[in-house]
Amino acid sequence: GSGVGKSQVMREILFDVLQNSDSNIGCIFLEESVSKTGKSLMSLHANKRLHLPTVESTEEERRDAFNATLGTDRLFFYDHFGSTSVENIVGQVRYLSKAHDCKYVFLDHLSIIVSAQENGDERKAIDSIMTNLRKIVQETGIGLFLISHLKRPQGKAHEEGGQVSLSELRGSAAIAQLSDIVIGLDRNQQDDDPIIRNQTTLRVIKNRFSGLTGKACRLQYDSETGRLSEVLDEGFF
Repeated sequence: GSGVGKSQVMREILFDVLQNSDSNIGCIFLEESVSKTGKSLMSLHANKRLHLPTVESTEEERRDAFNATLGTDRLFFYDHFGSTSVENIVGQVRYLSKAHDCKYVFLDHLSIIVSAQENGDERKAIDSIMTNLRKIVQETGIGLFLISHLKRPQGKAHEEGGQVSLSELRGSAAIAQLSDIVIGLDRNQQDDDPIIRNQTTLRVIKNRFSGLTGKACRLQYDSETGRLSEVLDEGFF
């Protein structure tokens, strides 16, 4: 759903891959500038929201955060904001994989690409881009992380804690069919309790590798550090 923290979860995964591998990583974040993405990744290392003008930091903290992220020379960014064509995105993913040897590509998000298609048929556009992206994954062996929005649910809204299902993936069955793993995020942004309001539940709703599905974990957002951390409480599962 809108505003549940999809991009932040994506950045946390990206940062984890950066820390725990030596692979090159492609970054396609179409709703924010390269500068914003870069500063957000630096913020994860610094445990400070460096992209906010009100947050104070020393030159040493910023240099250390830069060296640990952007300064590794392993991050490759696509400098584009807003909608773009399916062909362009598919070409960029292939370029990141082939020319820069990126083993992982993070794409945020599918809906903004689909909105640029001239034929106005969202279902066909999603089918097209998912099929082409799947071909690249098979061809190159990259790990592709892709964010997708949801259609409006019949019951409780996703922004109010409604649980995500495969049938709510927006526009086309191709997203569910062609993905190896689908993870749903739900959070009640309107809860009176500020702790609950900043907790996101992750659910595995498809798992081609092992078949294991269900609640995966609960993440707590810290507005001071800008980080997500797992909530370890008994009885969650």
